[in-house]
Amino acid sequence: SRPRVTLPAVLCVLTVLLGAVAVWAFTSASSLRDEPARQNAALTDIGRTSEVKGRISEAVGAVFSYDYASPARSDRAASTYLTGRAVQQHKDMLADVREQAPKQKLVLTTTVTESGVEFLDGDRARLLIFADQSNTRTGKDEETTYAAAMFAVDAVRRGDTWLIAAIDTFTR
Repeated sequence: SRPRVTLPAVLCVLTVLLGAVAVWAFTSASSLRDEPARQNAALTDIGRTSEVKGRISEAVGAVFSYDYASPARSDRAASTYLTGRAVQQHKDMLADVREQAPKQKLVLTTTVTESGVEFLDGDRARLLIFADQSNTRTGKDEETTYAAAMFAVDAVRRGDTWLIAAIDTFTR
């Protein structure tokens, strides 16, 4: 005759199995929490993502537009919306425009057509920007040219506003 399996032995086996399942579940959950996508608030915080997109789109439109008749407006936009490396990057990027603008009576208008938040963590964000630029020469031979632009910006939150801290044009 066969020995009878006792209740304590069955409970012991079930306890070991449940313990193994608990350990597996804990390690799986831990790896999910550590996954970078889970730490990116751009994927989970719709309100903040929308806020940073709106503020940075406004900033890009202001700092990358230039009117030969009102260069101070561009300077004010730069001091309002730029910080860190972006200040010098902006100066370098618009140097030719500033030089040629009075001669050609140049008006550069930048409009953000789309933006996406690649990363948002606390007071830091990285955005991909798609913009349309129109370049109008308002002299006697009036001419308008159009171009598309794509670049990334690193943004930082200072107080209640977002500032552009770096500009990445994807050139090496």
